[in-house]
Amino acid sequence: MVTAAPRTVRVGLAQLDSRLGDLAANLERHLAWIARAREAGVDLLLFPELSLTGYRLHHLAAQVALRPAEAPEIARLAAACKDLTAVVGLVEEHPHGGLCNSAVALAGGRIAGIHRKLQLPTYGLFQEARCFRAGDRLDLLPVAGTTAGLLICEELWHPGLARRLARGGADLIAVLSAGPGRLGAAPEPASQGDWELLTRATALVDTCWVLFCGRVGWEEGSFYPGGSHVVRPGGEIVSRAPWLEEHLLVADLDLGEVTRLRTRLPLLADERQGIEGP
Repeated sequence: MVTAAPRTVRVGLAQLDSRLGDLAANLERHLAWIARAREAGVDLLLFPELSLTGYRLHHLAAQVALRPAEAPEIARLAAACKDLTAVVGLVEEHPHGGLCNSAVALAGGRIAGIHRKLQLPTYGLFQEARCFRAGDRLDLLPVAGTTAGLLICEELWHPGLARRLARGGADLIAVLSAGPGRLGAAPEPASQGDWELLTRATALVDTCWVLFCGRVGWEEGSFYPGGSHVVRPGGEIVSRAPWLEEHLLVADLDLGEVTRLRTRLPLLADERQGIEGP
């Protein structure tokens, strides 16, 4: 009997601390992390949400906004990504006006895709809808022989988005986050349990790999714990970055696990569409 060759992809989660509003410094740090990931044999490298700019931008958002197709910063990053795929977070100047909280995928020396954040939280300390224009579509990203879906932070709290990506064929869902943490008496930040509950539930009900890349550090009074982790199909956390420090988390994903679980647990295939009612 002929056994199919295993399908694997090596992922890297660059858990870093961005400098607020300092594009030049953040660019150089991204290039250094890309070089580290290349040395580690990474196929897909994720950075946190708004990794090139910092998160709590407010009036700085327009000053650091980029047009990816024209920006020299993106050209330099793309040139460094000829043999891997990297996803970076930035403020994008939308082609039709306004600013977007965007994730730009770079591969083969060019822009491979752009995801514009669909769900902009504007409650509590969050002010995103006052700074950004919401995106209006989901896309799938081919990477290293598989299909990935991208989500940005708040979008994971709206489970229909991850479900649509999984139904569309995503073997893995990558989440870029700059979610602030809460300090408490426990060894881990109090907010981390919520994120891990969401990522594990997504990996279980959408039967796919889930990658969560969070940032670390302090910014304008907000605390970012990191907590980057990898969840296998079915909901088990298989790898986690240290708290409170920059780190490159590297993991090998067996894509065959997706096929095996979806055969045994056909939740996506059996889901009914067009059911009437609220």
